Amino acid sequence: LETPLTQRESQVLRQLALGLSNKEIARTLHISVETVKEHVHHVLTKLGVSGRTQAAVWAVRKGLI
Repeated sequence: LETPLTQRESQVLRQLALGLSNKEIARTLHISVETVKEHVHHVLTKLGVSGRTQAAVWAVRKGLI
């Protein structure tokens, strides 16, 4: 990773990898759905992946979940 994930981005990635929807992630982390979307966008960009599934696979491989 060239740009490390922030603590919040890591939390969002962990939830995403567990299969939670943006709405569920927002509820779990007590943030808005719009904020979750921003974090997901940043995570995908930083990881260089094109979707949630690839991000989840990355998280599993790295031992985040």
